Amino acid sequence: MNDLGAVRVVLREAVAGALLGAILGIVATLWGYWLQGNLSVAIAVGVSLLAIAVLASVAGSALPFLFRQIGFDPALMSAPFITTAVDVLGVLIYFSVAKSILGLQ
Repeated sequence: MNDLGAVRVVLREAVAGALLGAILGIVATLWGYWLQGNLSVAIAVGVSLLAIAVLASVAGSALPFLFRQIGFDPALMSAPFITTAVDVLGVLIYFSVAKSILGLQ
């Protein structure tokens, strides 16, 4: 696949991730507010979920192209690397968003 085709795949996946993240983020925000009664915490969870869904979609579609480009087998490298990267970055995203929204130092 040429570079333009890869970019189209990644962009299409980013849009799908954003739509899925928005739906899940809204549900998580409403659920979190219902459980906690704290709108700021609920919004932090919802926004984080949106960002993590986009990250996972982009990483899942872009990294196989990157691995193939540098000579690694995309099928073998993608799953463990993507899972680990998204998990670690997801926690960092959540803490960063929560810190920003909640005004923590």
